[in-house]
Amino acid sequence: MIVPIDADAGLIFLVSAAVDYAVHRHTKAASTTTPPTGDLGVAFTAGSITLVALAFLFGVPSLATDPAPATTSAQTAPPAAANPTAPSEAS
Repeated sequence: MIVPIDADAGLIFLVSAAVDYAVHRHTKAASTTTPPTGDLGVAFTAGSITLVALAFLFGVPSLATDPAPATTSAQTAPPAAANPTAPSEAS
């Protein structure tokens, strides 16, 4: 199965993943535990915020085409009546 991914959306995701990795490395370097551990919660939060912010700034195009008009089975208007003022062909 092939899932089409727009190039802009892919770049936005890769930038957010890079921010995620950088924040994790920074929290690991600043850790006071032995062995040093990074804070995954802070890293995921920073990556998610970056993803949402970039998607908001640059926009991610929708893959959906024009939506189909909604159809209903209930008739909302009565059918048009025959024109009573039209001249008859019998005369």
